[in-house]
Amino acid sequence: MSWGPDLWDSYNSVVGHVAKGTTELVDVYGKFVKEKAELEKEYAKGLRKLISKYEPKKIKKKKENEESSENSCFRIFLVETGYQAGQHELLAEHLSKVVVK
Repeated sequence: MSWGPDLWDSYNSVVGHVAKGTTELVDVYGKFVKEKAELEKEYAKGLRKLISKYEPKKIKKKKENEESSENSCFRIFLVETGYQAGQHELLAEHLSKVVVK
């Protein structure tokens, strides 16, 4: 079957079929990205909560230089986890504002 002799009068139905498929696909992608943005936001919130739960309490009597290497490393690990949470927040914001319109 070729376009010329067999489908010359079916242009509107072919275009309608393609347009319908495209619309359905865009709807599915939009829902997926919206749900992904929500998950990213929840994950970032969970990371922030975890960080605040495990953040070592500062003792005012001790100086920063007297902190043990274990506490120093753990504090750095928490800071990096905070940066990861920030990246998830940025991704969630970008997905919800730019991609899903």
